[in-house]
Amino acid sequence: MKPGTRVRHPDTGEVGIVVHSWHDRDIDAEDNYIAFFGLGFPDAEPERIPYVLRYPTIGLEILEEEG
Repeated sequence: MKPGTRVRHPDTGEVGIVVHSWHDRDIDAEDNYIAFFGLGFPDAEPERIPYVLRYPTIGLEILEEEG
């Protein structure tokens, strides 16, 4: 996934944006750092800094792919 892609974690419903993506040879899949905002994307500057977690692409639902 490209940085800027909007995603949802299917188990929690939390949404986020891909910050960085790469191919992980250990799991032979695309891996990502995702900035999570909670249950919805902010309309403007977020009140709190999003937390960043590492997730493989197969564990996320793509909502809107960047460019």
